[in-house]
Amino acid sequence: MKTKKYIVLISILLIAIAIVFLLTFFKHQTAKPTPTTEIKNTATSKKSQQTTPAIKATEQTGPYTTLTLKTADAIKEISAAITIDPSTTSGETIIANMLRLNRINSNFLKIGSIVVIPKNPEDFDSLSPFPTELPTANEIPKLMLVSQRVQAFGIYEHGKLITWGPVSTGKQSTPTTSKLYFTNWKGKEVHSSFSDEWILKWNVNLDNSEGIGMHQYDMPGYPASHSCIRMFASDAEWIYNWADQWVLSDNQQTVLIHGTPVLVFGTYAYNKTAPWKKLPKDVTATTLSDTEITTALSPVLPTIIQNQQERTKTIQ
Repeated sequence: MKTKKYIVLISILLIAIAIVFLLTFFKHQTAKPTPTTEIKNTATSKKSQQTTPAIKATEQTGPYTTLTLKTADAIKEISAAITIDPSTTSGETIIANMLRLNRINSNFLKIGSIVVIPKNPEDFDSLSPFPTELPTANEIPKLMLVSQRVQAFGIYEHGKLITWGPVSTGKQSTPTTSKLYFTNWKGKEVHSSFSDEWILKWNVNLDNSEGIGMHQYDMPGYPASHSCIRMFASDAEWIYNWADQWVLSDNQQTVLIHGTPVLVFGTYAYNKTAPWKKLPKDVTATTLSDTEITTALSPVLPTIIQNQQERTKTIQ
């Protein structure tokens, strides 16, 4: 009987030890993070990332960013994105620079339009696609370059870039011919040869027989002209005052001396993304290299220099 009592007591003791061991084991296990807890934390982290406010243009890390317009008031929306007051003088300048960079008048902006925003919109000169110096043009007092590829003009004096701006050259069905032109006659306000209803302000004629000129007109953000070179009013007026006119014979029938050389070069990639809209991903998208310009300029350089020499003799 005593033996049986000992066996029972030992059994009870072993069971008690086992229970204590199991309770201790489960206590440690529940104290560790479970897979469910980790998944919950991850989901919470992603949610917080998605609700982070979009970075404004003034906080961007790259030179350019984009803004997709969501309202009909484009100027107000752009102003809010770059945190400026458009009613101030500096605000007006910045908005004007923004529109020029995008080659577009504000009335062409609509819901869904994509606007490229530079980090420093107040410094328009720094956004130039043209090199600041062009050694091959050192001998040329005045030279205007028009790149159809990037839809922009550059003004050089003795090889140094003076100013630049956007253009809208000929649309695909009526393209502007890439070649060397010279400025002929000028008119502050003339009627287009295509339609008398079209008033061309600050017009500088380039081809008298074809009626091609440079002037102020609608800038829709892409090549849209009937082969003329469209510009913003401020740029057209500046060039009107800067460019030299031709010199005609006494009977007005012969051109004795040509005006300022204007080299139109390159081709525009119609039906593809405009180069300036690629700037947020590729800061060199609109860059015009020395090689690209020199390749176009070298073949006509002797003609330009000869005309300049003749002009100098005649004017003196």
